[in-house]
Amino acid sequence: MDLVKGCLPLCSGIMQNSVVLQHMSFVFHPKGKLDELESVMRDLMAKKEDIQRELDHPRNKGKRPNSQLRRWLHKAGETEDKVQQLLDEYSKGNCDAFSWLKNCYSRYKIGSEAFKLKDEIDVLLKDKQSEISLVETQPPLPVPASHRILGKGIASKLDTICSYLTDETVGMVGVWGMGGVGKTTLLRKIQSLLDNANMAFDHVLFIVASQNIQLEKLREEIAKKLQLPSSAGTEDIFNVLKINNFVLLLDDIWEEIDLNDLGIPHPCGDNNSTKQYKYKVVFSTRSEDVCARMGASKMIRVECLEPDEAWDLFKDNVNSDVIESDERINKIAKQVINACSGLPLALKVIGKAMSNKKTLPEWKFVLRSLESSNTKVVQGVEESLFPILKFSYDNLPDNVKNCFLSASMLQGRPKYKLLECWMGLGLVGDFVYLQEAFDKVEYILKTLEESCLLYFSHDGYMCFHDVIYEMAMWIASDCGMNRNKWIAKGYYGFTEIPTNDTKNWRFANRVMTAGDMELLPILSHQCPDLLCLMILESFLLNNIPEGFFPQMPNLMYLDLSRTGIKELPKDIKCLVNLQYLNISDTLISSLPKELVYLNKMQYLLCRDLGGLSKVEDGLMSKLQKLKVIDLYPYGWVEPDELKLLKKHIRAIGMRVVSQEVLQQLSYLPTTQLCIENLDKLISLSFDTLSCKNHGFLHALQIKSCSQLERLVMNGIETHLNDLIICDVKKLLNIIWTDLSPPEFFHMLKRLCIFRCNLTSFSWVLHLPCLFELNIEDCAEIEMLFYPEEREIQPVSECLMFPALQSLFLIKLPKLGSISNFALDFPRLSQLTVRQCLNLKKLPFRHGINNRQITYINCKRKWWESLEWDDGIIPSHLAPDYSTIFWSLSSWVLHLQKVLRTANSLCE
Repeated sequence: MDLVKGCLPLCSGIMQNSVVLQHMSFVFHPKGKLDELESVMRDLMAKKEDIQRELDHPRNKGKRPNSQLRRWLHKAGETEDKVQQLLDEYSKGNCDAFSWLKNCYSRYKIGSEAFKLKDEIDVLLKDKQSEISLVETQPPLPVPASHRILGKGIASKLDTICSYLTDETVGMVGVWGMGGVGKTTLLRKIQSLLDNANMAFDHVLFIVASQNIQLEKLREEIAKKLQLPSSAGTEDIFNVLKINNFVLLLDDIWEEIDLNDLGIPHPCGDNNSTKQYKYKVVFSTRSEDVCARMGASKMIRVECLEPDEAWDLFKDNVNSDVIESDERINKIAKQVINACSGLPLALKVIGKAMSNKKTLPEWKFVLRSLESSNTKVVQGVEESLFPILKFSYDNLPDNVKNCFLSASMLQGRPKYKLLECWMGLGLVGDFVYLQEAFDKVEYILKTLEESCLLYFSHDGYMCFHDVIYEMAMWIASDCGMNRNKWIAKGYYGFTEIPTNDTKNWRFANRVMTAGDMELLPILSHQCPDLLCLMILESFLLNNIPEGFFPQMPNLMYLDLSRTGIKELPKDIKCLVNLQYLNISDTLISSLPKELVYLNKMQYLLCRDLGGLSKVEDGLMSKLQKLKVIDLYPYGWVEPDELKLLKKHIRAIGMRVVSQEVLQQLSYLPTTQLCIENLDKLISLSFDTLSCKNHGFLHALQIKSCSQLERLVMNGIETHLNDLIICDVKKLLNIIWTDLSPPEFFHMLKRLCIFRCNLTSFSWVLHLPCLFELNIEDCAEIEMLFYPEEREIQPVSECLMFPALQSLFLIKLPKLGSISNFALDFPRLSQLTVRQCLNLKKLPFRHGINNRQITYINCKRKWWESLEWDDGIIPSHLAPDYSTIFWSLSSWVLHLQKVLRTANSLCE
């Protein structure tokens, strides 16, 4: 009884607590909460109707709401749906007085949700985004006349598709025709027109599908184009696109694709959103049946060129002076194009191959070669193209031929991957320093591009026309006679490689696999002809089965990069002919001592191994044919061993853990360095980071060097691509000698400054290739770009940030201004500003708009507090207030920390 009396005051106090009373009201009075919700909802709907009435007024014809108002209208509509769902749930719940005990949880849930929704509506009613602000919608610009190389037929189809984009009754257009006929060219032309003509589309997305593509890969590409995190899912993409006008240009699909699985609002949907926004999809395929299964509203067939159009296209790619000056060559040229049957790809490739042929005998030889193949392009049968296109391949120098075929196995991958591959396969030849190899690779790539055999995307990934890729694999298989000579296959959705596939490895010379495999096969047979094995991007694969390597005794090239492999098996010592080993971006934390048996090894790439530290003493120096070592940024070797490597090493990348190591590296051709925790380092000169005139340093990190005060940029121009300076508090400025910053850093693409006290960044204004600038946690910086008054005029006359696309400004508490003059940012597409509370202005020039800056990440309160010299600018920009804002550099540093922690725990 005393216990009860003692608890009564406590219970009484709890019952009088306002928070407790509020939560109790959710259970006992849900109807009252719903009545309050309905009241504010009526106010919201009245406001929405007033806005819509104003938008629909005749005087506003030709105008549309700005992006902020469109977001508000969308949120209001979503809230209305939530309220209606909650009311329906309450009416079905039959929450009467006699059943409230069993429905207690349901009543609480409804009451609390009603309370939450009322707060959301109160915010919407006060939101300044609901203020009516209209943007002039200019009439679509006239479509410029198509270039004559398109042909009249293609130009006509271009006009037709553009008319469908303005037709509200047409949502999806299918473009079909044989490979090489010009479907991609047509879609690219549409993209170009949409970028230049005002057709009121917020997003124009060009996505390449290709054969065997996975939906996950397509989603990642769409998220990337929308400036969303790579982890963004279907719902994230859908939420962005459903409140925007967009065109999806989906190139080269081979089978039906469910747009809903990609997060694409269906252009033929019935929901109300399609009435407010324009959703358009234009896709290309080789199959009319795919058009039908996709449900295309309109289908357009692309056919080969007429004879006069084919002649014009051929002349545009060949030396027209030669064929116009000699009637005999002119006659032969027309016979050559007859074999191409008006197919644009064949005309272009053959024309480029003939562009350096100037004599009659050369042209006669070409004609005989084509005639002897006894083939011509058969419309709809791509294989008939290969013997004709092979002429372009036959016209290449022998070493370039091998490079072209090897490149085909690595399509869709960056240029550095090609450099590593060609070096490892011996296709670059011998070189003294890495710069020589790189220059040769650039020359070969230029030759292949000029021959129209490959091209690079805007972000540096190697691409092939699908027919050219198929031709390359046909040539590699001895013109179709030995289909298993080169095997390139993706296993997405497969946990292991099917047994029937691995049986073909016994006949293979090269094998490349990628995908979701968790297991490698137990090989019951030897693969004596297998010289090259690439197992790439298989993150679920975590081990190599015992007995796997002994079955391939002649293997010379092994690439296991970007897999989940945790260790190399001891029987790797069986690969006595191995010359190239790449285990970069894996979970391997140490190099096995069995590597000493691989005495033919020339290339050892162990980049980005988070658990790697010091390499076992003597291992590197015993591999006396090593040319290239890459341990960056975690692994290192001791100074004494570095002395022994001087005799034969051509390139090295690693972590610098002492000044003795740094001193030895100054005599070596370094490629990538991570200088970390050198507490006694006071001054650092750039020209000491690599041997004089022969270094090819392209990545540099300077981290946690607590006493570093001087960073001197001297010597010749650099090839640096990435520079990270982190936690170097005593470094107040950078000293420049000899060359100006744009000359010195003429190739720098990414610059990241973290936790430093540098006072000015004006030197980055004109770096010609700077793609990403990330400045984070710099407590003292007040203005980023601060030229003296006398310098402003000459600085402003030069192009500022000519290539910058991503700018991250994070945790800069004293930053009050980005610049003391307006900046151009001609290519800026991504801007993130966080924890910069004193920054009140953005230095944008008039004319910057949301079509250019596609992604702005910041906090709503900060954005709404900004001051603008030109009040029109903010109406053209649409910030994203979400809290997810990882820059690439921040993510890398975070990942490094996680990997180190995990490694220490394992120890």
